[in-house]
Amino acid sequence: MAINAKITKPHINVFYHKGSIIAESFNHVIWGIEEEGIPYAIEGKQEETALELAYLGAESSNLGVGIGIGNDGLLILHYNKLQKDHPLFRIKLKDSAETLRKIGANAARLVKGIPFKAI
Repeated sequence: MAINAKITKPHINVFYHKGSIIAESFNHVIWGIEEEGIPYAIEGKQEETALELAYLGAESSNLGVGIGIGNDGLLILHYNKLQKDHPLFRIKLKDSAETLRKIGANAARLVKGIPFKAI
């Protein structure tokens, strides 16, 4: 008897508020993840704040890492081993392209277990 189970490749979840954020606004974050060679999934969600989205992303990622981009103008990197109110990084979505890219790279570096890039 065959079991039809959905097998998901390990990835970082990047969740954004689909009512107010467009995916193109955080391309630099994605490019930072790609530079480090870690898979990711992007998904629009109903949750509004970056903290809610990042925590949900980390909790539902099989790598334990989530990035949330909320309608509050923040971008948060979270890890599932941390308490909800204590994310790793919190920046503004309007920060420089370099900072956004470093957040993406740091999400991937968390998975790899190597030092973060300075922000």
